[in-house]
Amino acid sequence: MGTREVERWHDRCDEDAVRRAEADLQRQHEDERERDRQRREREREERDRSERHAREAREQKALEDKMTGHHHGLLSGLKTYTAGKKRNIKGIDYINIAMFGPTGSGKSSFIQTAEQILLGKTTALVQADSKEGTTILEKYLAGSTLKFHLVDTRGFFDLDDSMHQELDNILTGKIRPSQVIVRSKEEKESLSSGQTRMREGPVPLQDKIHAVICVLGHKDPKAYGEKMTNIRKSLREEGYSPVGAVAFINEADFNDKGKRESAMIKMSASMGAPRDRTYAFVNHIAAKTTITQESTINVLEILDTALISAEMYIKVQQQREALAKARAKPTTDPSSMSVRDFMAQIGQKHGWEQKKVDSAVQTLREDEDVYNVAQLKKFWGEVKSKLSLGMRSAIQNALFPK
Repeated sequence: MGTREVERWHDRCDEDAVRRAEADLQRQHEDERERDRQRREREREERDRSERHAREAREQKALEDKMTGHHHGLLSGLKTYTAGKKRNIKGIDYINIAMFGPTGSGKSSFIQTAEQILLGKTTALVQADSKEGTTILEKYLAGSTLKFHLVDTRGFFDLDDSMHQELDNILTGKIRPSQVIVRSKEEKESLSSGQTRMREGPVPLQDKIHAVICVLGHKDPKAYGEKMTNIRKSLREEGYSPVGAVAFINEADFNDKGKRESAMIKMSASMGAPRDRTYAFVNHIAAKTTITQESTINVLEILDTALISAEMYIKVQQQREALAKARAKPTTDPSSMSVRDFMAQIGQKHGWEQKKVDSAVQTLREDEDVYNVAQLKKFWGEVKSKLSLGMRSAIQNALFPK
């Protein structure tokens, strides 16, 4: 009987096929894991994106609510503003704010934006050719219930030699709103004196310019550097603290925080105004866009800051006027005078010779250390013997009236 060959399973096994099968299973498992990982990653990204959008929407809503509240607060404050509301000044009915800036800088856009926000309508603005000699100083926001006016100084930045004198005439109220400003000999000859005559003599503080807003395009501060230096000097000498307004003709540049901040820093340096008194807005006329909320708020901020500046200026001017009046008014209280002024006043009344007065003053000051009338009253019993009998009697009656 022959031997039967037994076939074992491992004799039929293809080890390479097994390894391939195992590798396929491993790849399938890894692919499944990778698909699962990618799915979870997509879900996480989608969840993060959804949460981010929701958060941004909430933040945007909060910002809009805040801006809306700020907008309403500023708007209400300007519409109900009365002179003295911010710095407790008195005697002023309305505030005059001058608008300075080169032709095309954005002043007209600023004025129209202010009118639209505050009045709900705009007036037709006259665009003056800077080369023309005749210009009218125009007043805006007048005739409304608002207690402040904007005065547009068209063509002013294009002056050279006569700029400083005209600036002074505008600020001091010698040139009145709606008055023709003559800048050429030919036009002066063609107009009547009534159209061009400036105010003479003292101008009431009410009729002067109380604050200054300087408007420049966002590329202008550097271009007008030298002229701005001269204007800044003149404004400082007159006691004005200008408010800077940078007008952007490109809304994308306005929305670029880096570009906006850079332009405002240049404007601040050019005007000599603090950075926190410098703002930016969109020149919507040049940009041909509607007025955005942020630009609107900035225009309101500029006006509000100008009113604060105006009241500070008025307060200082009123203090100076009061001091000047006090100095000019002869005093009836001898104790508030120096010995020299007191003796001069009595000497004039009694017809004393100047030598006699000077000698008495010298005696009191150098020998007795008496320099004011308060001291003279205090030590009168000790020093009166140093004076002649006639002087003694007149001085005693003035010091101690019956």
